[in-house]
Amino acid sequence: MAKSKIKKKPRYFLIDYENVHKAGLNGIEELSKSDTVFIFYSANADSLSFEAMRLLSASKAQIEYIKVGTQGRNALDFQLSSYIGYLLGRHEGARCYIVSNDKGYANVQIFWFSQGERVKLVPSIGDRKTVSTKRSDVERVVEELDLTDEEKEKVTDLVWARLKDGSPHLSHIKVGINNDLVQRFGGEKTKLIFNVIRPLIK
Repeated sequence: MAKSKIKKKPRYFLIDYENVHKAGLNGIEELSKSDTVFIFYSANADSLSFEAMRLLSASKAQIEYIKVGTQGRNALDFQLSSYIGYLLGRHEGARCYIVSNDKGYANVQIFWFSQGERVKLVPSIGDRKTVSTKRSDVERVVEELDLTDEEKEKVTDLVWARLKDGSPHLSHIKVGINNDLVQRFGGEKTKLIFNVIRPLIK
């Protein structure tokens, strides 16, 4: 019997081209044919450099261009933000990446995180995987704890899950880790664990 392939959850990259230009495309060569890149542009940024065109033509990802026809301040931002809601509504479990240096999009990211959706603000496509802490770092500090091997593995799993897929706010990550640990180990043991892992939450 042939093994059934696990269907990848869709990933969407919404680029504020007016803000990032070609720099936002860095890393596009790593995408697969199951990924989709939406380039939002306006009259203020309606041309591509030869290098940008080369990157786009070499990518396996699907590329779509969305021109913001209406004028006015933040018109592109509003349309890009609303398009995320459209994508998340149509594709369950989708991951959306807003590619921009505009920190105003952080509010969009925070809202969708509170709804249980995965939206991340990054300066370029290649920065989507950036996590300052590695799982091996978590394993290293957890090894110092006076816990059974099974407990150490559980702590590592809980902490890494929050660090890897956590909130855009560090305070949310800390609260989430604390709550997970309290539920599993109780208050007193959580204090000892949290003191050891606290330096990793950055």
